Amino acid sequence: MGIRGGWVVQDTVSKEDKKVLDAALKGFVGSTFEPIAVAVQVVNGANYIFIAKSTTVTLQPKTGLVKIYVTVTPACSEPRLVNIETIV
Repeated sequence: MGIRGGWVVQDTVSKEDKKVLDAALKGFVGSTFEPIAVAVQVVNGANYIFIAKSTTVTLQPKTGLVKIYVTVTPACSEPRLVNIETIV
């Protein structure tokens, strides 16, 4: 996963990464997210930054890009959504 404390950009978004994102977004309504890229920071657990395509769940859907911050700290805890930041 990388050097402890340092951020590592993954070559692809793995199935495990997607599971982390899905768990963090459980119960989130209003938009759907398709992860495009992910960076991981190993700490007492892990922090994730996902770049994702967002699509609103509205009559006329709007798409954009967002940065989704997720933490899984302490280690072995449930993934938790920290923030969703609009890029465009």
